[in-house]
Amino acid sequence: MIVNTRVFNFRFTIGTLIVAFIVLAAYGFSNYNELKSNSDFLAHEKKLLLQELNDFIERYDELGFEQNSLKAQFEISKLRAKKAFDSLEVLNANLSVLSKYRAELMFLKRQNKILQSDSLNYVIENLVEVNEDISEALELQKAFNESLITKNFSLMKTIREGSMLFANSFDAKVYRMKNSGEKVETDKAGNAETFEVCFVLAENPLVTNGTKNLYIQILGPDNNIVNDKGAVNFGEYSLIYSMNLNVEYNNSSQEFCTEIPNNESFKEGVYYISVFENERQLGRTEIELN
Repeated sequence: MIVNTRVFNFRFTIGTLIVAFIVLAAYGFSNYNELKSNSDFLAHEKKLLLQELNDFIERYDELGFEQNSLKAQFEISKLRAKKAFDSLEVLNANLSVLSKYRAELMFLKRQNKILQSDSLNYVIENLVEVNEDISEALELQKAFNESLITKNFSLMKTIREGSMLFANSFDAKVYRMKNSGEKVETDKAGNAETFEVCFVLAENPLVTNGTKNLYIQILGPDNNIVNDKGAVNFGEYSLIYSMNLNVEYNNSSQEFCTEIPNNESFKEGVYYISVFENERQLGRTEIELN
């Protein structure tokens, strides 16, 4: 079989061109996909960067500052971030542009941390000053309260003492009895038979009217209680008494007298006579027998 050389060469050339076209088409399609992928990536990165810048600006809007110098610095950073946002928004995205504004955003974030740290320190300093002021005010209030408590205690004590029963004009005498029944005052222990104790309850409108429970105690020269009637307890206090006397008090000055016999012989020496309202001593006097 005889082959035409020209026809063969033509077919070979056509085949080669077809193969070359297919290869170029495949390469072009691959390159197009790669370029499209890169474009999509850059667009996505631009979108993310714009969102970060926008969030960064919005956080500035939420901040409030009392310190003017810090406020001014934050405003400068905020304006710089807005400028970067506006510029990036209109530029075509490429690696160089994105890298530049990514670096700008990182710088602004670092600066923001420093400013926030300064702001926090300023707040802490203010809080320390406020705390010191509060502590000082509390100390003053504490001192005032303590002073007020002391005054209240003093006033309560004055009122309590002012509403107590008081007595004066304490007097004690010793008598002997004549055959006629007449009492004769004596200072002789050998003749003495009975005590007469007198006192005056002072007028005090702060004292409640009514029956007052009084005790008379006579302590002899031998340290024994004359006419011992036993002991009465008032909490941790115990009182040995010679006579219990209930009197009616009506807020006026009143004199009361009572006789107390001696159940033993009188001895020479000093006798101490005390008058108590319950456990509180109202007053005392003394008498000496020879």
